[in-house]
Amino acid sequence: MISVDEALSIIRNHRPTIPTERVELIHALGRVLAKDVVSPFDLPLFDNSAMDGFAVGSPEGPWEIVDEVAAGATAPIGIQPCEAVRIFTGAPVPSRTYGIIAQEDASEQEGLVVGEVRKGGHVRFQAEEAPAGHHVAQKGATLTPPHLAALASCGLATVDVHGLPNVAILSTGNEVVPPGQSLLFGQIFNSNATALSSVLALRGICARVRHTRDSQEELRARIHELIQNSDLLITTGGISVGAHDLVRSAMEEAGFHVRFHGVAVKPGKPIAFGVREDGKAWFGLPGNPLSTWVGYLVFVSTWLGDDLPCESRRVARKMDRKPGREEFLPAKLLSSGEVTIRNVIGSHANFGLLECDGLVRINPENSIMAQGDHIKFLPFPWSRNP
Repeated sequence: MISVDEALSIIRNHRPTIPTERVELIHALGRVLAKDVVSPFDLPLFDNSAMDGFAVGSPEGPWEIVDEVAAGATAPIGIQPCEAVRIFTGAPVPSRTYGIIAQEDASEQEGLVVGEVRKGGHVRFQAEEAPAGHHVAQKGATLTPPHLAALASCGLATVDVHGLPNVAILSTGNEVVPPGQSLLFGQIFNSNATALSSVLALRGICARVRHTRDSQEELRARIHELIQNSDLLITTGGISVGAHDLVRSAMEEAGFHVRFHGVAVKPGKPIAFGVREDGKAWFGLPGNPLSTWVGYLVFVSTWLGDDLPCESRRVARKMDRKPGREEFLPAKLLSSGEVTIRNVIGSHANFGLLECDGLVRINPENSIMAQGDHIKFLPFPWSRNP
């Protein structure tokens, strides 16, 4: 059995090299940016009005209303000190404008307008948000809705992102049935396939999902089917040492060289990782739901290029534990910035991640986590701030 860090080192040495691709902006959510993006021009592009009102040419009025300019106007106009121009939100500000009086603060009568104005008031100035050449997004950023909106404001319709691997998921077990079917005694619903496919979807990966019973022949057929067009195959269940744990031998028959099988981690000790000469990879995750989650969040995500984000947090309440293996436990991030560790009843528990914000990583030798102790906190990918 190897340590978590040894396993992660092996995984990093077998990351895939996938060409970058250009995708439409509307399809880039969750993708990883392959190049820095800089603003090609000033934002805003021109001085424009932040309010409906009147652009005036001097600090004191009254001013004669001589023109009108609306958003989208393409012909620039100018203004004299004694003049005013009716203006609407987003419209280009006339040259020589002293400031803008908001409509609700202006009094208009017989073609004249009066009101208080401050220099530059209610004007959105050219380049005040970002000058040309400003870094809008950095290479390696996971694109969020705010990223996409900022890129769209720069006029970009496409963006260069890292390519995505083709991923397949194979759940195993005679006792496992799809949600929506009727359960017989001794059966359970398949939650692992949904867990993995949904968290992969956050990265823009649409995984193929299959299930197999604990049959060597059926297992071989499914592996052969899925591996043909996949860079990564993730199996769940059948990876321990019982009589019905058939996955490792089937994967070896399919040409995978097992780089490790068994990690000193809790939960998820039986996890396995293998690669083929053609570069295809395989993760064998235990079938217990919490073990599957930890297997993905700690190990599979590392292969995908998402190195573990780690924050130092303080423990909100004392916790006793049995030392021996490095442990990853669900935790809630409190408004104080501290974390409270959730005591789960076992790796079979499927509700362990509900109402939690991440995992805490506990050193194997620690037997007591005292209140106020520092601990490593790994935020879930769906709860990280943009």
